[in-house]
Amino acid sequence: MTQQRPAENAIDLRRTIIRTVAEAEVLHAQILRSAERTAAWLQSLTGSNLDLLKALRFQTVGHDPLSGEPLNVIEQVNQTFTILVSLRAVEKLLEMHPEARGFRLALGTSSGRDIESVEPNLVAAEVFAATHPGSNQKLRKDIARLASDTARHRYVFFSAPTHECGRHPQLESVPGIEVHCVGL
Repeated sequence: MTQQRPAENAIDLRRTIIRTVAEAEVLHAQILRSAERTAAWLQSLTGSNLDLLKALRFQTVGHDPLSGEPLNVIEQVNQTFTILVSLRAVEKLLEMHPEARGFRLALGTSSGRDIESVEPNLVAAEVFAATHPGSNQKLRKDIARLASDTARHRYVFFSAPTHECGRHPQLESVPGIEVHCVGL
């Protein structure tokens, strides 16, 4: 069986470049469409509470936030909120660093810096969504990852219901790495 190769001109949304707020908003709308499809499925579900939980965890009844392909709902939730934080972070970075010529994103399960400027070594950022920035030591780990990064400007962006939007200097443990909370 031969494996099909993706089309040469196919856009890889997991490794996209965002140059304007309008481009971020287009991707944001796509993420919301995947969420709407899954929400519609949830609203139509009948059966026991345990059936619902099993379906959320083990069945591919959710939708990949970028491609729309079937995915388990737990993974969809995790990817959706991380991607939304990335998009809000990029919007802020576009304002802060217009000289960056845009930002390359590593979305979903892509490896590498979560966000980096198209202009080499100008901006590097990590992102996450959590109930609290200390959950699973995510903030500490992202700051540690950025500590050795050579980019001139380094950031961690997060979203957590426990924190107001804006910069949080009290969470900055390494000089030169700013920590910001973004709204979704």
